[in-house]
Amino acid sequence: MATAVKKGRAADGLKPRPEKVGKLEVLRAQLKNCSSMVLLDFRGLTVAQMTDLRRRTREAGVKLSVIKNTLLHRAVEGTPFEAVRPQLSGPVSIATTTGDPAIPAKVLKTFLKGLSQGQIRGGAMLDGKFLEVAEIQAIADLPSREVLLAQLLGALNGVVAGLPRLLNALLQKPLYALQAIAKSKGTE
Repeated sequence: MATAVKKGRAADGLKPRPEKVGKLEVLRAQLKNCSSMVLLDFRGLTVAQMTDLRRRTREAGVKLSVIKNTLLHRAVEGTPFEAVRPQLSGPVSIATTTGDPAIPAKVLKTFLKGLSQGQIRGGAMLDGKFLEVAEIQAIADLPSREVLLAQLLGALNGVVAGLPRLLNALLQKPLYALQAIAKSKGTE
């Protein structure tokens, strides 16, 4: 009867290598500080395209990392990003940020527009829920935080500007009613 063969140094009774433990700790620290993670399947992208993508992500404040799936499986364990584990197969890179959670999705969507290679596989936010590709696309289409705040401020400003007109109308109605009563009594 055949038995399952366990892979890895720990299965052989060996301790993990110190450089691997160090990489794992650095990756866990990175994940603790980030607000979102987007998975990218980079198959088919050329070296020039990957270099361009790295430049774009760096300019946007996004960290793009290509990490072995086994290391990433261990790193996400116990974090809000544990939901991405089922998607960790094949060549995957992760885009993370400590700032606006929508930025990685925006950068990747913009970069992949018009390319037939590479695709977003999904992602996760701090709430720990896995986000499907369509959800990541929807997040990428949202306006920036600054634009949303400006829209909110504009809406609030409209309400505040309309308040004096509303109060004026409320005061004028009883006056018009009194004028009408006075006019009707004065003519009798």
